[in-house]
Amino acid sequence: MEPPGDLSSPFLRGMMDQFNFYVWSLLTTFSQVFPAWPTPPWFPILTPIYGTDLMRSHGVGAMPYTPTTSVLLIDTNDTDRIRFAAHLKNCSPDYTIFEATDGQSGLDLYRSRRIDCVVLSLDLPDQSGFRVLVDLVPIASRPHVAVVALTDRTKSGVHPIAMQNGAYACFVRQFTSGEDLERAILRAMAFVGQMPKEDRYRAV
Repeated sequence: MEPPGDLSSPFLRGMMDQFNFYVWSLLTTFSQVFPAWPTPPWFPILTPIYGTDLMRSHGVGAMPYTPTTSVLLIDTNDTDRIRFAAHLKNCSPDYTIFEATDGQSGLDLYRSRRIDCVVLSLDLPDQSGFRVLVDLVPIASRPHVAVVALTDRTKSGVHPIAMQNGAYACFVRQFTSGEDLERAILRAMAFVGQMPKEDRYRAV
């Protein structure tokens, strides 16, 4: 049973995500009514994540933002990897996409540059995706990079194991759209962004 307040709990992650979204929405409305009101320093961090979802829900294009988001796709399935990469690039020019077809080359890429989110297949040719996941997130409750896992297995037991080992979410690839994946990437980065700085940053 997960202890109360454990940030690795999927339930608490979802509650925190919903809370942040409502806070962002209220602050956006308030700042439009009272433009002289000072903006909290953490408000710009939430804007790219929740602003994008809110604008899309009203049929409007994504809100522009400055930082480039680096996403590493580690997946041996060429069709899905290319499809997901193309979708992210079409969504925003601010995505920088790196691709790897096996676990070791994915880890090498990750260690050589700044990566904001890793989309990790748990089904890799050279090693278990869970082994790569543990390398990416040694302490599951204190992730320093956002990880979204993909699997070919439809058995539900795989998903909680992936999340207990540091993945923000885990999807069955054949039932996952590009929109589902992008939404998970944005929310996973928002979750990791709430971690203390000493837990988030690593030497490259």
